[in-house]
Amino acid sequence: MDLLGDIGQADQLTSTRTENKVLQAKVKELTVRVHELKAENEALKAEVELYRKDYASSGFSSSVGDEAGAESKEALVDDGADDFVTSGNGLYPSDPAVTLPHIHATANPLCCTLHPDDSLLATGGADSNLKLCRWGSALAPGDASSIKAVDESIVIPCGAPIICCAFAQVNRGRGLPVVAAGCMDGSVKLAYCGLEMDAPKEGRLRILKSDLENGNGIKHGKYVKTICWSPSEPILASASADGTVQLTSVGSVDSEAATVSLKVVQSMHFDGAVESMCFVNNGNTFCCYVRGTSYLSYFDLKDGCKQSKMSLNGGVAGTGCFDEHVSFAILSLLLSPNGEYLAAATDSSRNFIMKTNTDRIVRNLYGHKNDGFSNPKIAWSSNGQYLYGNSQDENCVCVWDIASTSIVKRLDQSNGGHSGFVRDIYSSSSTDTVASVSFDKAAKIWLRDM
Repeated sequence: MDLLGDIGQADQLTSTRTENKVLQAKVKELTVRVHELKAENEALKAEVELYRKDYASSGFSSSVGDEAGAESKEALVDDGADDFVTSGNGLYPSDPAVTLPHIHATANPLCCTLHPDDSLLATGGADSNLKLCRWGSALAPGDASSIKAVDESIVIPCGAPIICCAFAQVNRGRGLPVVAAGCMDGSVKLAYCGLEMDAPKEGRLRILKSDLENGNGIKHGKYVKTICWSPSEPILASASADGTVQLTSVGSVDSEAATVSLKVVQSMHFDGAVESMCFVNNGNTFCCYVRGTSYLSYFDLKDGCKQSKMSLNGGVAGTGCFDEHVSFAILSLLLSPNGEYLAAATDSSRNFIMKTNTDRIVRNLYGHKNDGFSNPKIAWSSNGQYLYGNSQDENCVCVWDIASTSIVKRLDQSNGGHSGFVRDIYSSSSTDTVASVSFDKAAKIWLRDM
């Protein structure tokens, strides 16, 4: 009986091995097919883009009449021949002058931003801490200077992982000493960022209490997607996965009492998550992208938040010029230094440049990879001629020359870059300084190579 049992077990093992080989062969076959389908999908996307361009340049008139057809045709035609005619001057940050190792110890840094005067680097991490670092001290010779800069950073506990952070902008020549942090628990923490001698040394004492939500400040129902400050007034916009946006006016700050006065300017409620946003027209207009929509929404803050929509399909939203479907989501949206263009990073391996307040897409930027599982980030160069962006399959920062739409440099490990996925990028609006954080646990400051 034992012999028969052993034979049965051997037969079962042989059968299992045979089935395993068949399954492995099937997996290889399906893997090849997946790659083929991905290639076909990219080819179809390119073909659709060509059809749209042909449509825009044709004399087609919509069924709403010749006059409406003429108007829609005018809206569809990209007359961007005068946009970004000349290539960049070759001057952009590419030297990793400062590396701040283990900026959040063993936790991954998730976001970064620079103070308006570039002296402070703020990073938010999965360890629920916001860190303020005087990165300039790390320019001193020797690796010890970088470690010392990290050790001397101010650690501000926020109670939840920090997804995004931003310093208040300089308004009318006066800066508000506040940094905001959008957190996984739906809260937006405001912290005092002044570095004068009598400022609190202990990070937890820098969290500012307010008269909103029983002193707990700004709070959304789900995690915070993104935050941004108005360039003209101390107004903070915060957007959440629950589809809400809140515009909050930030008033006077008392650093000794750790208090700040807040006033809700406007609350907005959308059907989908607000993925990206920014202020345009010198802060007079709020612009955002809501997941699942085929347009950018503009809200005139000087006219009762009157809404207008600019289609991402090359036509006026709602006119039927093009389909209302869009095959991508805009996960990062940034205004150019001169205020005339918007840069958009999508989850379809495509970044593009759009004329502000219009539906005109003037440049498409390819050569990287970012899909629905990625976290695409972008940043303008201070001269507005280059765009920085990350790529999910490369541990690098890509640099596009916008005029030629070409990647002119990949800032990767071979030239002192990151060894892990680049999670966030921030570019100074006044100097050639770029900050980046990565899953290699480091923050880097990039300067122009002199």
